[in-house]
Amino acid sequence: MIDAIYARYSRLKEKPLDPAYRPEKAIKNTLRLNADSDKLAVIFPGWHTHKFPVVNLANRLSKQGWGVIAYDFHDQILLPDDDIVVESFRHIRDTITKELNDLLSDNKYSQVHLIGISLGNVPLAMVADRFPHFQGATLVVGGDDLAIDMWYGLRTVNIQRAFQKMHIGIRKLDSEWHDLAPASHVRHFSGKKVVFVMSLRDKFIRTKYQQKLAEKIAKVGADIDVRPTRFGHTMTIVRFCLLDPLP
Repeated sequence: MIDAIYARYSRLKEKPLDPAYRPEKAIKNTLRLNADSDKLAVIFPGWHTHKFPVVNLANRLSKQGWGVIAYDFHDQILLPDDDIVVESFRHIRDTITKELNDLLSDNKYSQVHLIGISLGNVPLAMVADRFPHFQGATLVVGGDDLAIDMWYGLRTVNIQRAFQKMHIGIRKLDSEWHDLAPASHVRHFSGKKVVFVMSLRDKFIRTKYQQKLAEKIAKVGADIDVRPTRFGHTMTIVRFCLLDPLP
């Protein structure tokens, strides 16, 4: 019920697309906390998630001694333009990978932990494929395939309809977005500790697609702990950020 209300409200509140948007603007801001810590948590937020509840999560991690980098992504990293979406996520991947490699060359971290929330699991997986020097990851309501997740998700109905009007179907889109599918980038989860927070009542990223990603991560040899919840998509995220145990 909450997801349905939130999806309807969000679609009504959506602003017109900014024609000046370019993939280089995909990362809007970066929050950095506790920079002197010897362990680092990197937060990849969900779509249309800028402050609440990600800042709450960042503050909780900082109070527990973690250094934190929490990225803030532009809302138009997901929009009805298949090429710009690909370029946006590749820009995020390359920018964050470079930053983490630079940090690692200057700091001796005892731990680097990646945290992905909803759509944020797409760039998390892409970064993990280029930056294998993390010890663990937490994936919150992550799906295995961006194109499929978007096409059948309640929150992204307007984008699906826009693609259909352009005569772009799911098969074409799935082929063009193959490199964005988290399932394509799970190899470096092998041997890593992975927590997977899964919603059993998710209408945004359907549960069966979350299960597929968890299975593929397990298949490469990750030490995966699946934590199911009967909350929907929205409340699973809010609960995780505000209350769930941290790494």
